[in-house]
Parts: sequence; C-alpha cells; structure tokens
Amino acid sequence: MDNQQEKLRVYIKKLLYVLVFVLIFEGLMRKMLPSALGLLVFFLKDILCIMGIFSISKAKLNGLALKLFKNWKTVMMIFIPPAVFTVFHDPILSVFGLKQYLLYMIVGVLMPFAFPPDKMDEFKKFVICICLALIPTTAVAVLQNSLPASHWLNLSVDGGSLEGFSAGGRLRVSSTFSFTGQYSWFLNMACSFLAMSFFWPKEEVKGKAKNWQIIYLAATGISLLIGTFITGGRSAVLGCGVCLVMGLAFAAIKSPGQIVSKGLIGIAVFTVLLGGIRAAKPEFFAAYDERSSDNDSGTQSAEMKDRVQGNFLNWTNWVFDQDIVAIMFGNGLGVMSNGSEKISQYAYDLKFEETGTESDFDTTIYEGGIYLAIVWYAFRLWMIIFCLGIWQKSRRKDWSVVLSFLLSYVILNASIGAVGKNPPVNIWLWLAIGSVLIIKNYNDQQDKELKKSATQSVVAV
Repeated sequence: MDNQQEKLRVYIKKLLYVLVFVLIFEGLMRKMLPSALGLLVFFLKDILCIMGIFSISKAKLNGLALKLFKNWKTVMMIFIPPAVFTVFHDPILSVFGLKQYLLYMIVGVLMPFAFPPDKMDEFKKFVICICLALIPTTAVAVLQNSLPASHWLNLSVDGGSLEGFSAGGRLRVSSTFSFTGQYSWFLNMACSFLAMSFFWPKEEVKGKAKNWQIIYLAATGISLLIGTFITGGRSAVLGCGVCLVMGLAFAAIKSPGQIVSKGLIGIAVFTVLLGGIRAAKPEFFAAYDERSSDNDSGTQSAEMKDRVQGNFLNWTNWVFDQDIVAIMFGNGLGVMSNGSEKISQYAYDLKFEETGTESDFDTTIYEGGIYLAIVWYAFRLWMIIFCLGIWQKSRRKDWSVVLSFLLSYVILNASIGAVGKNPPVNIWLWLAIGSVLIIKNYNDQQDKELKKSATQSVVAV
C-alpha cells in the first residue's frame, strides 16, 4: 500500500472510530445538548457514512470488498421503483428513505480497507474498544436504575417521561443510547465481539497481554451481564443468548475440542457471576424479572412465540386496507422511521393517522409494499449466505471459531433486526459483516504465506 493509500486507510479507520463513538453515545449527547444541536447529532452518523463514501471512492479496493461495493450499487438500482413512488409523496422523504435502507452498507466496505491483513493488531484494538464501551454504558445504566424517572438522564431524548416503559418498579433503561432497543442491539453486538475475544487464537495473545486479557474479559464480562439484564428488555437477554448459543454451535462444528475445554470454563464463570450479581443487586434484575414472568397473557415462551410470529404476520391485519398501489409499492420509503416526521410533513401526518408499525417486516411492507419486502429480504438472506459461505470455507479451526460468533450475530440481526427503520442496528450489522471480511482476508494472507514458506522449503531441500 503506497503512502497516499495508507493515509486514506488511517483516515477511514478514524472515521469508523468516530462513527462507533456516535452510535454508542448519541442518546446521552442529545439529552445534554439543545434540541437544534441534538438534531445535528441525530444525523451525524449519516454525515460520517457519506464522508466514508467519498473517501472509499479514492481507495484501491480488491477482493470481497470490491464485490460488496459493486453489489451495493446493484441494490440501489433495485430500489428505484419504491423510491420513485415515494417522490410523488415527498421528494425529501425519498432521499431519507433510501438513506435508511442503503447508506450504511458502505460501512461493510470501509472495514476491510481500514483493517487490511497486515493490520490485524489494529482490528483487535477496534474490537477491544467496542467491548470496553460496555463499562461506561453499564455505569450509566446503573446510575439510571438508581435515579427517579423524572431525572433528566431518565427522560427521552425529546425530554418526555418514560415511566410508561417501567416494569417491576424500575425503568427499562437506555444507558447512553436514544432508545432501549438500540442499547439492546449494542449489547448483542458487544456479546459477539466479547466471545471472539475469549476464543481469540492463543498465538495472537502473547506475554503480558495474557494477564491484561484476563482483566479485560472480567471487567467487560461483568459489565455485559449487568447491562443485559438491567435493560429489562428481552431482546437484550434473548439476543445475547442466541448469539452465544448459536455461536457455540457453529464453533463446535469446526473445533469441538476447543469448545468443550474453553466453552465449559466460560459457562461456569458466567453462571457464578450471574448468581453473585443477582444476589448482591436484585434491583438490576427487577424490570426483566417482571417482564419475563408468567402472567395472565400466558407464559414467556408463548409470548415470545407470538412476538416472533407477529414479526412476520402483523402486516396481514392492515395491508388489505391499502389501495393496490400501496400494496405493491408501499406508502413511502422511510415514512415509519424515527425522525422522518421532522423532515417530512407527509410522514408527520401519516404517523398521526396510522397506529404505526412494530416489526421490521411490516414496516418494510408498509413503506415499500410487497415489491420491497421481496427484494429487501432476499438481500438480507444473501447477507447471511455470504457470511455463511466464508465461515464454511474457512480451513483454520481457531479462526473459524472466532468467525462463528460474528456469523451468529449476522444471522440474528439480518433475520429480525429493524435494519430498515433503525440506522444504528443497520450499522452494527454491516460492522459485523465487515469484520467477517477482515478475518477472511487475514486467513487468506496466512494461507499464502504458509504455501510460500512450504514451497521455499521444498526448493531448499
């Protein structure tokens, strides 16, 4: 990589760090700043991604990063029909809607360029920084848990009361994020990254780094446990559970011996820590226990089953009340996304007329009709197959285990995450996919070096 490309790489790496910082602390910044500046913070992640597009256009891309960049442009063409229909409602909303769905894919392209194979140490630091963010976010969540609902830290980013979201006498805290849901998806992502850190290949952790790794895993692991349950959200608890169980299942296929040895240790430590924290601080679990306990509506498992089914079937309750054009091409891209009412009078009016949409799937159909639902979910299925193919072809057991936890997060997020209406969730998904590409590129380089070394040995003999 020449000097100019190296400078560009460093710039893009810094851009990604700032983007992650904004994702994690956006809610806290918006609460502390005047509403006008808060709105700027709301769109700051979009500005950073646009800066990323201009930057990556100057980069010399190759391999899967180049393929991803080309696929991104192809997907833009597929979005033309619903975008055109949205223009008739509101041209500004059309641009906003395209941004909601497509802008953040650029993060998946930026990642492997910012962290090429010879900069794996820098990627490890990036992962560690995201995991270390568990400590301050958990600290804020604990503080929120101890403060009254009327305190400014417990209010919404618009200054409204969130007492309606309490359970068991405790608020469902959002920590430094704008919403509890955004906090939950960060915890899911951090859970996968932390599992990666736990199973990081031994040869990559040397000397004093081993001692620091134990302290790092303990501090971030305890923070993850507290943060996951103190949210009171089942999407945090069940999401982290799915990431771990699915990741362990994939890892066991590739390296059963390593999973049995290290996995059992991890499960034992997790169980002890969870019991200890619950005994010492039961108030951290009050909201979750209340929301997860059986009630008149049925057991938790039955409720979760209904929620999963509803995620894909709720749209049938209202879609046939729409006209044929809305059924086929929707009511406007981005119309149900957070913030659309601030830039579009059409979206503002529609949100007052309609009851709104809950899941990502019914949001997709409402905004882009059956056409968008088919192409958007086909694209999300491609994301899963794309990462699954990389994991399947990975020949090194140690790195396959690391990939397994990224794959589990990609499957979870691409399947049920609100990536069409929630930009932070979308960005976390592409950060995970970009991380898959980084590890894939690193493995490929190692394989080449091993083959080269073997060839030179043969020639020497």
